[in-house]
Amino acid sequence: MAHSVFIVASAKDDYREIRKYVLQKFGEKIWHDSNLKYQELLKNIGEFPAAGLVPDEAMQLGLQGIRERLLGQTRVIYEVAHQRIYVYMFVSTRRDFMTMLTDRLLKA
Repeated sequence: MAHSVFIVASAKDDYREIRKYVLQKFGEKIWHDSNLKYQELLKNIGEFPAAGLVPDEAMQLGLQGIRERLLGQTRVIYEVAHQRIYVYMFVSTRRDFMTMLTDRLLKA
């Protein structure tokens, strides 16, 4: 049974940044292809949530249920909670995850 996948507001902001970057650097066609891959990945996460890896940072912080999947240069960070999946972040592999997480927590 597939889990419901919810993308939190801050992750939607991350996604919009990715969209803007890809459109500016590579154009509409590449964004269209990338967007389809993200949609497929989110569907796959809903079907197979345990397939994601537990990020080292989550283990260091003692966070339970946090997993990640990689798509190109983007880490998709999500939590498995019963029959729901919450996508919290789309993080570039070039950015420091702990810094981004700290910034996100301080904004909240």
